[in-house]
Amino acid sequence: MGTLEGLRESDRPPLMMGEQVPNEESWSVISVPTSNSLILGVDFPAAGRREAGFGDLVAKMGPAWSGHGFVQTTLPSVRVSERPAGDFYTEHWMRGGDWDKYEVVAVLGYCLGGVYAAEIAERLAQRQGTEPKVVLFDGQVTDIQLLAAEINKMVALAGPVFSDEEAEQARKRAAEIVGTPSISLVDAAIEIVELYRETASTAFKRIGLSDSRRDEVVQLFETYMSWLSAAVDIDPSQTWKRSLAITSSDYATLEANGAATAVNATKMLGRRISLDTSHADLLRDDSTVRTLLDHVEF
Repeated sequence: MGTLEGLRESDRPPLMMGEQVPNEESWSVISVPTSNSLILGVDFPAAGRREAGFGDLVAKMGPAWSGHGFVQTTLPSVRVSERPAGDFYTEHWMRGGDWDKYEVVAVLGYCLGGVYAAEIAERLAQRQGTEPKVVLFDGQVTDIQLLAAEINKMVALAGPVFSDEEAEQARKRAAEIVGTPSISLVDAAIEIVELYRETASTAFKRIGLSDSRRDEVVQLFETYMSWLSAAVDIDPSQTWKRSLAITSSDYATLEANGAATAVNATKMLGRRISLDTSHADLLRDDSTVRTLLDHVEF
């Protein structure tokens, strides 16, 4: 990879029509660049998810960000048993492409995406000679209890598909996995994926969905588990201290309840602004837009 040290925005050649992203295999376009300036969004986007995404945020920001292109991470499909390291994802996003043509002015991270956003920003600072601003939205860190929580979510969403005994058994098994003495986070994730596959197979069979649809859902879950477990390799603390953290009311509840994902993250945060909105609405709430307009300039 080439170096961009000392290269200013005014030194960069203008973009030509059709040059939308540095690497279209790693980034999806939310707002087409009209200049050399880019904002990056780091998230785990999934169709049909309840939480607002960066597309919602860009739409709410409107003209304020119209001078910048906005691109969002796409996730490689990888099995958790392959044990991808944290830099596997960073390399996926940063490799290839003609980054010389762009000035990345900000890297935004939603939830666990804030961990990866920190490493991306550090690499970009070395390449382009200026550090992008980093903004965290409910920035959290990986914790083994997150894995069990995902099984609990699935059981809750399935509702009456499972009997009370079956639901309890799934929750109990997940707790046993993450509570296994000395188990690594990755090993726990591998077992959680298998438990998810077994549980999803039962649920899908009962509601009449095909095996192919089940496999598609399980693959997405496994991709998510890989993303969660690989983040444990990254220390975002130095970048987070220089970043703006915007947090929701749900995040405050996690802290109050002692959830390690939020408590450990909070210890690393620098400037923080807490908003009275939910985690799901954080990227589409008017208070978030006002906070960005008032506190972030690029």
